Amino acid sequence: MSIAPFIAFLVALGLVAGTFGGLLGLGGSILLVPVLTMVFGFPMAIAVGTGLLCVVATSCAAASVYVERGWADVRLGMLLELATVLGAISGALVMPLLSETLLKGLFGAFMLYAAVLLWRRPPGESEEVGETLPAYRVRNRALGTGVCYGVGGVSAMLGIGGGPIQVPLMYLGMGVPLKMAAATSSFLMGMTAAAGALIYYGRGQVMVALTAPLVVGVFLGAQLGSRLAHRVRSRWVHVLLILVLLALAVMMLGEAFGFSLRGLA
Repeated sequence: MSIAPFIAFLVALGLVAGTFGGLLGLGGSILLVPVLTMVFGFPMAIAVGTGLLCVVATSCAAASVYVERGWADVRLGMLLELATVLGAISGALVMPLLSETLLKGLFGAFMLYAAVLLWRRPPGESEEVGETLPAYRVRNRALGTGVCYGVGGVSAMLGIGGGPIQVPLMYLGMGVPLKMAAATSSFLMGMTAAAGALIYYGRGQVMVALTAPLVVGVFLGAQLGSRLAHRVRSRWVHVLLILVLLALAVMMLGEAFGFSLRGLA
């Protein structure tokens, strides 16, 4: 593939990833990291560093929309953000000590676990977010803060922005409605990803030529996804989130056990 079509493909890939990321609060890189590693064969460290920078772009684009609408719980986001940033720094420092096979296995296992938890609790009508925000009370703050430290570490090791764990955590464990959990995740994951991305950049594990077109697409997609969120019912967000997590879990666990998709690409 020549340079111009490849750049156009990267922008389009970023657009799709950013739309999903902005809508579901996942950061976008949950799609990018598997594609870069499994389809194009980039080393996991390069894919993770690129993914973290794309998460920053997703957060900037989506959070501006969600904060303006009042969907993002800023107070809760600031509390969880401190723990995730500390975890991200720890995870980025530990990442070189772990094998790619282990990292892919961890990625797949977390996706599968989050999908199962979400499947067990579909959102009710009382949790629907529209012009009027549903009433809720945040619970288990201490537990959420502790879990988010681990989430930050996983985010920096896998380049996923923390959203696949933060959204189920806030929704299932802290009593936040699903769409507001996704919005709050979009708000707080930017700082988490930036903390990890700086370490990867300092180690020379960020390819600017690869990252730049992806960031352009991700930023535009995140704007689109966050603006579409009020038109999509929470039940559809719930189903879509489960399907994305299951697909990625299967692909990454397959890679971890030696079933590569690169030969099919």
